Amino acid sequence: MKKMTVLFFLAVNMFCPLAWAEDITWIRWDDPPIFIFSGPFKGRGLLDNVESELRRKLPQYTHKTIEGTVPRVLKEAEAKAPVCNAGWLDTPEWSKLFYFSRPVFVIPANGILLPKSRLVEVRNLAPYSLQKFLDDKKDWKLGVGRLYGVGIDDVLIKNNYQKNPQVITIATSLRVHKMLHSNRIQYTLGYPFEAVYYNKLLDGKNNEVVHIPVTENAARVEVVVACPKTPWGAKVIADIDQVLQNRALLEKFEKGVDRWLSIEDQEKLAPARKEFYRKNYPSLK
Repeated sequence: MKKMTVLFFLAVNMFCPLAWAEDITWIRWDDPPIFIFSGPFKGRGLLDNVESELRRKLPQYTHKTIEGTVPRVLKEAEAKAPVCNAGWLDTPEWSKLFYFSRPVFVIPANGILLPKSRLVEVRNLAPYSLQKFLDDKKDWKLGVGRLYGVGIDDVLIKNNYQKNPQVITIATSLRVHKMLHSNRIQYTLGYPFEAVYYNKLLDGKNNEVVHIPVTENAARVEVVVACPKTPWGAKVIADIDQVLQNRALLEKFEKGVDRWLSIEDQEKLAPARKEFYRKNYPSLK
């Protein structure tokens, strides 16, 4: 009888995708200030905040954590493992792998990051674009550490960035920003909150880095929670969507973003945040 019970348990778990529905494994990657793994600001990243709050709001699940990389996130989704991440971008390509929640917040998009002292050298390039920088500043070095999304990536690929002498591929964002702050490269790409984070971490008072938007992509982007495209993932996303119908929670997420935005960028983001609620949460006052 005991053997039959064990066999029945194994069969249920093998053929029922929801058998482990009480467990969520959250995957995170070291990319401050999205997730911050170490240092004086450990655990205070934008998505550290989102993941922490969702754990609290979903007590019906047992929560686990693994550390990985963005490629690892994609591999887990391809394998349909019960692994979610607290922040992703809703694109047609990635929607083949993931179910997405309602947006958790809206942020400024990737742009050019460069020392504020260099702005005077590029005034003539406004409105700014990555292609203009590559064409006009041929003696400048662009440091890149990843791909940056639709628009910007198209320019990098068009300019054969992996073999282009104007572009240096650098392994980590920390190293990219150390090189930027020490003038070993003239500019990089990223979010405005990356500039704020590394200005604080590297004490960039004398070489403050700023963000400028580029015309190759949209000015704003919405961030969503992502789970694998399985019945289990659909159920978790449905539960997350229910939790997100809470204005106080969404405002707590916004405060987590504002910690890493300049006052100027917060003010620029205000109209987009109004539109964010109107479009995604019309019932919330």
